[in-house]
Amino acid sequence: MTKLYKLVFIVAIISCNPKNVTNEINTYTFETLKIPIKENFVPSITRNQYLDSDSGEYLALYSKTSQRLEFFNLETKQSSKSIKIDREGPNGVGSFNGFTIASLDCLLLASIPPKIQVLDFSGNKKRSIPVNDPKNKVNWLGSTNLVPFLFKGDTLFGSQPFFSDIFKTSKGEAKQSTPFFYMNLSLEKPEVAWLDINRPEDEWDKGKKDPNLSWADRYDSIIVSPLSDHRLWIISKNKRKLLGYKEARSSHLNQFNILKDYPVGDQGMIRALEAGRYEILLNDHYRDVFYRFFFAGIKLENYNLTPRELFTNKPRVGVLVLNKDLDIIGEHLFEDHAVENWNYFVGKKGLYVSTNNPNRDDFDENFLRYDIIRFEGLEYED
Repeated sequence: MTKLYKLVFIVAIISCNPKNVTNEINTYTFETLKIPIKENFVPSITRNQYLDSDSGEYLALYSKTSQRLEFFNLETKQSSKSIKIDREGPNGVGSFNGFTIASLDCLLLASIPPKIQVLDFSGNKKRSIPVNDPKNKVNWLGSTNLVPFLFKGDTLFGSQPFFSDIFKTSKGEAKQSTPFFYMNLSLEKPEVAWLDINRPEDEWDKGKKDPNLSWADRYDSIIVSPLSDHRLWIISKNKRKLLGYKEARSSHLNQFNILKDYPVGDQGMIRALEAGRYEILLNDHYRDVFYRFFFAGIKLENYNLTPRELFTNKPRVGVLVLNKDLDIIGEHLFEDHAVENWNYFVGKKGLYVSTNNPNRDDFDENFLRYDIIRFEGLEYED
């Protein structure tokens, strides 16, 4: 094949752009879960955790008002356990940004300034482990639905993807940053180490983009889903290195928000809404698939809401369904305002998506409500 023929062949492929055409996957609501909540329970939707145990299925959510972690039994639809999280005192954890339940009596909190707080199920603080980053000093740590703590035996993996000031961060500095750390929790004094994994060299070739990301794991693999890139990163826990990239592109995302300067007024929110982005990545180990959620870009004039209202509860949410090899099975775009952003989890029955979007006509703050979504072609037990 001559060089000219190769060039023509490549141009033809790009012109057809087959990667930007994704089949719609059929879905249906298998069941609706509706849990009554007390007036003093205001859930933090940045983090929830599903637990499948011998005694049943549970959903853990933190209440911002009562400052308690509640465990809801999904069969009885009642709270079966509550853990008080002290901000001050001998068991105080200060401000924190998410949690991960590591075992039936081990609760990990991501506190700020960056520390991992280890509590038992009575709320007693057992350990406090600092997380220091010598290369990128940002006063942030989280275990949210975007980046929950992940594990390989006693080794914990965490993420810190941000910069102190992205508008002052150069392309070279971004490429040199190392977003992921790990530590061995079995040691008396765990020390933080940073994976020798950098951002892709061409990530900011077309301008600065949101550095935030999400991740999920499957056995030895950690799959990283940047919010502003079609590529997924594949990391080995054992080798602690990047194995490669795999594109998983939604047909509803054709551009990403470019961060040019400090936003004035609502302009930052407006640009982000118009562009859209990826968000939470979930692994469904019951069906051995991944769900890559996204926000589709919108035209503000199509909505009778302020930019702030739309930014807080984005109207057009969709999901890419990927097989274990990260190939696209299909994608689904929910109806406008149908689901609540960030509030999803995987259970034995299917994919649970919260329908507590305040912009819905039937929104009721007295209930936690989830639709259990099933996808055509995937296997379910009942």
